[in-house]
Amino acid sequence: MSAAVAISGAGRAAPGDALTCAGAAVRAALTDAGTTVRDVDGLLSCGTDGPSVADLFGFELDWRAGVHEADEVGAAVVQAVDAVAAGRVRTLVCVDVVGIPDPPPGADRFGVETASGWASWHAPYGAVDATVDVALQVRAYIERFGLTRAELARIPLVAAANAGRDLSLRDYLSAPPLADPLCVHDRARTVGGAAAVVLRPAAAAGSRSVEVARRGAAYAVSPLPEQSAVPAPERAAAQLLADLGGLPPGVLLIGDEYSFRVVTWLEALRLCGPGEAGTVLASADTITRGGALPLNPHGGHLGLGRRPDLDLAVEAVLQMRADAGTSQLDVPPESSVVALGGTLSAGCLLLRRSG
Repeated sequence: MSAAVAISGAGRAAPGDALTCAGAAVRAALTDAGTTVRDVDGLLSCGTDGPSVADLFGFELDWRAGVHEADEVGAAVVQAVDAVAAGRVRTLVCVDVVGIPDPPPGADRFGVETASGWASWHAPYGAVDATVDVALQVRAYIERFGLTRAELARIPLVAAANAGRDLSLRDYLSAPPLADPLCVHDRARTVGGAAAVVLRPAAAAGSRSVEVARRGAAYAVSPLPEQSAVPAPERAAAQLLADLGGLPPGVLLIGDEYSFRVVTWLEALRLCGPGEAGTVLASADTITRGGALPLNPHGGHLGLGRRPDLDLAVEAVLQMRADAGTSQLDVPPESSVVALGGTLSAGCLLLRRSG
């Protein structure tokens, strides 16, 4: 029988050199957890070199894994939780680093001279950028369900407000396009940084810990999004929701590098029916801090800029502890959902306050 797992510590670090960022975030998380370097026997590194992180701290590890694709962070964290639940490790550090900025204005975003393998299916059409894949998904959704740009705009508008920025519907509708029907406000601009969490068995995690009550992860059968009959978020969410009936009230921390990712997760988590996300978003206050489905109250990627996906798990912990500062909800939530990834790879966690 697997043991209950909890997040016992969380930390963030400002943008900078990848290893320096990773080290700062890990130190902050270990300090927050009241855990020492000698206790750590597991490491998940995302976007940075795992052996270098282990060497920086002198970790003696029994379990180590790493991913470099941003969309794989959610599923990888679920696998790290599984390792702790199975008793493979006692103290596992997950660290996620984003350190590569967007190309400067005018750079060739689609420039590929040759392509082979899976990429050769898209490269001849200039569709080697994730933005194009997402734009095609949005266009298909609009044609099928009638989602309007004004409804989709609610996601970046709320994100900007939560981050303390002004963005109006007029600003959104008149913004430069990226790929039809997406505009510049539908994709987060990369700012970088690092985030880390410490996973431990719930029985040893301490009073400030947050329990991982449920989890789910999935990968697509093909690297081509259009060949996935059931998107990874839908399958991951089905695992999390199995025999649950529905999510308890709480806060949503959804990876919103693209605004449409929120639409995908709202439906995957059964917070609305297929094709009904537009109706949810049309109600102006539904996803605000005081709404029925508070979304990324600190601003998320769209509000603050593209940061590590694991930063959303850190925010969930802080919200549930009432330590989130200016982004804190009026009533600290008893539970939260962290949902990360897109069509090809996804992972989600249902977190609950311990005790």
